[in-house]
Amino acid sequence: MRTTLDLPDPLMRRVKIRAASEGRKLKEVIADLLEKGMDTQAAEVLRESERPYVIDPKTGMAVSRSLGTRGGKKVSLAESLAAIEQANEAEALSHAGNSR
Repeated sequence: MRTTLDLPDPLMRRVKIRAASEGRKLKEVIADLLEKGMDTQAAEVLRESERPYVIDPKTGMAVSRSLGTRGGKKVSLAESLAAIEQANEAEALSHAGNSR
């Protein structure tokens, strides 16, 4: 089905970058992201205080909550990348839902 969407430029740039980096068509990536969003229950989305990371306001990068805290759980690179990817997808879906 063909449709037209008005999406924020920064969001489209991110989706285009993802499609290019994965060697996939833009429409495939958008369809996958929408499917993931439709499959996600609202209860599954973590509140900001429950996330294993915070977003650094200066850099916009995800930073593990355990960094610099005593007894904090060490986070592997794979866990960090998965958390960042999840945050990016949630943000993209959130922006897509708010652009209606």
